[in-house]
Amino acid sequence: MIDRIPPPPFTAPGVRLHAWFGSARSLLRELSRALNKGRTVLRADSGLPAGTRLVLVMSAECLSAPIEVQGTVTAWRVAGTRHEMTLRYAFDPGGQRRHLAEAMGELRLQTHRPRRAPRVPLELPANSPALPRGVRVSVIELSRSGARLRLTGSPLPDVVEGSRLVMRIAGRRAGARTPRRLVLEVRWVGPRRRSGGRPARHVGGRFVDLTPSLQARLAAVLRFEETRPRLELREVGPPSKRRARRPAAGRVKGKRPPPRSRGTRQSRAGSRRPRR
Repeated sequence: MIDRIPPPPFTAPGVRLHAWFGSARSLLRELSRALNKGRTVLRADSGLPAGTRLVLVMSAECLSAPIEVQGTVTAWRVAGTRHEMTLRYAFDPGGQRRHLAEAMGELRLQTHRPRRAPRVPLELPANSPALPRGVRVSVIELSRSGARLRLTGSPLPDVVEGSRLVMRIAGRRAGARTPRRLVLEVRWVGPRRRSGGRPARHVGGRFVDLTPSLQARLAAVLRFEETRPRLELREVGPPSKRRARRPAAGRVKGKRPPPRSRGTRQSRAGSRRPRR
């Protein structure tokens, strides 16, 4: 939620609201929240009537120029001394590619080994028919090779290291509407915590068996070209079978070590002292 909005100078169509962010990460997360949920709530010192068209100007130190998002006020109410406006956004990434690339470049500078690709902060809700009714799932970080999920609600599912989260992803653009299977192998499970008064847990992992089609869909989401994709968690599978252990040094897998020669045994026996 954005809470640094200066009062607009007028309430005619074409109002420009400026929001400042301390980092590229917080800017991209708010942009994702607005686009994937289809709306967001702004707090300001004064309000705008429903139906007003405006431009949200999102600025950060790492950007050479702000990212601009077109929006329409759909609701307005007064909460104490502040005004809350609900906005519906329409975003065209074509004219913002340069500034999005600058924000991604800032994330790359903050990416350290062993992680190879930066994880973009998102707020991407997912349907979860495989989980109890009160549990919600959201993708909060995404990269070309893995993701971080937030599980909220009760009872939290029994997810352990090695579990496989079987998902389906479908886009809204032509050519990407057919659901595809997307599997995340869990590499770590965070501690149980509270989020909004409800039990929550974060899990992270890497995608397995990525096809070129899936890679293209993930890239479209990371570039903000695919907004509000349909994502479902279909199954929480058990850990996959571990790979067979490597044979010990000096041994060949499938073959027994050669038996000792009798001469060795006799030499050992002959070295013993006879009993008196």
